[in-house]
Amino acid sequence: MSSLRAVLLVLLPALLAGGCASSKELWAEATYRNLSYSSLYGVVLTTIDAEGYPVRMRDPQRGSVETEWVYGMSNAVVRGPARRKVFATIEPLDDGTGYLVRMRVAEEVIPKGGILNMNPRESEDWESYKDNFDIAEYLMAKVAALLSENRVSP
Repeated sequence: MSSLRAVLLVLLPALLAGGCASSKELWAEATYRNLSYSSLYGVVLTTIDAEGYPVRMRDPQRGSVETEWVYGMSNAVVRGPARRKVFATIEPLDDGTGYLVRMRVAEEVIPKGGILNMNPRESEDWESYKDNFDIAEYLMAKVAALLSENRVSP
């Protein structure tokens, strides 16, 4: 019995840590040169807003954008209500020749009985789910298309 207990003591923390891995932040990134910070910030801001994510907080001095939660996007795996929020940052490169743009799309779900929830916006049962990297890449691609002549190839 003691060998089984030893195996459980080794495996249990690993299994529990795997459950926490779903909240890892996934950022899409791109580097831009030869354009002004204000132009880049404006394109990032308007792209996010034009794609249906209303901007809640913008701070041009810090180079950050955060949106409101967007509700009603069903998640096929969880099969319940989901909501998404976009975070974006713009930072000068260390060599001062351009900017690094990063975007993340956080997602939360109501996993148990969520599909029966008649008013998910008022629910307190939201749980973090894995970031939606596909949407973050899509938003970055829209920015890149608008600024194609200024993008630096990785």
